[in-house]
Amino acid sequence: MSSFITTNLSSARIGNLTSCGHALKQAQLTLAIVMISCLLLATVSNPVKAATYPAPSKEQQHLKILSSTDESVMKILITDYQSRHPNVTIEYKESNSVPLFDDFRENYKQGRTADLIISSAMDLQIKLVNDGYAATHISNLPDTLPAWSQWRNQAFGFTYEPAVMVYNKKLLTGAYIPKDRFELIDLLRDKTDDFKGRIGTYDIEKSGFGYLLASQDAQQASTWGRLTENLNSVDVKLYDSTRGMLNALESGELLLGYNVLGSYAYAAIEASDQLAMILPNDYTLVMSRVAFVSKKASNPQAGHQFLDYLMSVQGQQLLAIKARLYPIHPQVTGQATYSGLQAATRNRGLLRLIKLGPALLTYQDQMKKANFLSEWKKVIH
Repeated sequence: MSSFITTNLSSARIGNLTSCGHALKQAQLTLAIVMISCLLLATVSNPVKAATYPAPSKEQQHLKILSSTDESVMKILITDYQSRHPNVTIEYKESNSVPLFDDFRENYKQGRTADLIISSAMDLQIKLVNDGYAATHISNLPDTLPAWSQWRNQAFGFTYEPAVMVYNKKLLTGAYIPKDRFELIDLLRDKTDDFKGRIGTYDIEKSGFGYLLASQDAQQASTWGRLTENLNSVDVKLYDSTRGMLNALESGELLLGYNVLGSYAYAAIEASDQLAMILPNDYTLVMSRVAFVSKKASNPQAGHQFLDYLMSVQGQQLLAIKARLYPIHPQVTGQATYSGLQAATRNRGLLRLIKLGPALLTYQDQMKKANFLSEWKKVIH
């Protein structure tokens, strides 16, 4: 195309140069508009599809779940639930936490939503509950879960998952492995060239879970400012999902990931001889996946029933044994459980639990959130 334009310009009269240039710009603009339109149409015509699990027996109920949890993980729970409730078809739609929040509110305006909403972005879930989107859930289970894991009988935390550092143990060894944030800050400052482009964390504009952890870090520690500055100095790579960060660590593209969701990290480490995790000695944030039944659920009965299953001993045991999502139930034991995490950190640091409640709304205030993101973007270029 460029040779064609050059040939024709060289043979044209000087007086036609302006009109040719104008025509070229118009053609480029038209092409750009067509390309953008095609992309938009592709986006509209190819929405995220839900995975459907047909009822093993004759369908009597249809349960819709909207969730930020990987479908491959939840599949274990869904199939077990259906073995107990064979007349239930389950439709499971997976989404990142920020679009999940936006999509749910948009569907709510239309008058109907999924039945059960699950997200690791605890603050976004609490905001939805606070804004009146959740139905009250009266559980049929014994009152054995921690009091902090539910709010207003509407929002329920069903896991107990740490935020960890994950590193490629084939590439990062010895003194290059930080035990806490102080050592990480020193390493990034003193070994900048070694870590250039090799550290990853969440893009807190795109990841609701990443924003939750960043806002908690800002409240918990005096290290937040220095840490973000040093992450910028090594050209930190930003991810909108845990899966993408873990893949980059596995391939050796990254040396270390900061504030990685511990349950996914644990599962990845079990499946790989490349990875290892660090529970930071200064403090380890612990979060819960939060579920609630929508006030405009298509099938609220099915939503309440599945929520009780998630918090039951049977569901919680499956979380520990197969799903590796760190169950919250104190009677469920093992390494990737509430009790296991308590034991692992008893002499190695302080667990900083993120409790369900109105305190999570602090950094969801519109002005405060805008200011926090603005300051973060000034530092993380």
